Amino acid sequence: MSIRLAVLGDPLRYTRSPELHRAGCAALGLACESEALRTPVDALPATLERLAREGYAGCNLTMPLKEPALACVSRPSPAARRARSVNTITFSMDRGERGDRGVTLGDTTDGAGFLDLLAHEGRDPVHVRVVLLGAGGSARSLALAIAERGGEPVRVVSRREPEPGDAWGGALGERWSAWGSLAADRAVTQAQVLVNCTPLGDADLPRPRGGIAPGALVVDLPYGEAPSAWVIAARAAGLDAVDGLALLVHQARHSFRCWFDRDVPLEPLLAAARRSP
Repeated sequence: MSIRLAVLGDPLRYTRSPELHRAGCAALGLACESEALRTPVDALPATLERLAREGYAGCNLTMPLKEPALACVSRPSPAARRARSVNTITFSMDRGERGDRGVTLGDTTDGAGFLDLLAHEGRDPVHVRVVLLGAGGSARSLALAIAERGGEPVRVVSRREPEPGDAWGGALGERWSAWGSLAADRAVTQAQVLVNCTPLGDADLPRPRGGIAPGALVVDLPYGEAPSAWVIAARAAGLDAVDGLALLVHQARHSFRCWFDRDVPLEPLLAAARRSP
């Protein structure tokens, strides 16, 4: 039988996750069926119940489902609980004294995938200044992963102040700047790794008067059929820049560990990501 996987999101106009699912399973010697399912937030619980009932091994989640999914899984991982964000779900069975029952395991691979991306791009997360645009679930996952690796707290630039307390697990502290402020402008100018964790397009992203620091790495988490205008502009300025497809490849490796407890080689996933849809 083929392994059944899916990716859920809304509007989910463009995704490469099914191709990565099939490539990763092929590398493990597994047949795979994968599909992209447009899923509004209010349809998420019913969709997850259906996938479990129909025998899916797991699924990935993208915007805007990562934060709402935490309430939909029966067993969130410590990382997902800390980040209050879930992007990888595994459907499993609990074989206990009272008989078999379905279990939905939730994890986040955003942070671990981001650390792998930094390593692949020759950046050490312990020794770089990371600035995140946005304060949602993806941003928290990245910030917590950097903090747990031993890096300094990230700086966050967002329209709203990040929620206090353990939601950021000490990965932020007082390092927040309001969108459009002089402090935000200074933070972006000094960033060594600048990450857009929002769905905003190039026209809505900050444009620091001093420019982005030479040698900085620019990461745009959203991705589409072609590089975003923000990535293209960064490359034209001589900066290293990647979009969310690069992160997706590294996240996918961690998702496969969640689903099958096996490591997938990086190259088949990179090749699948490079192929034209």
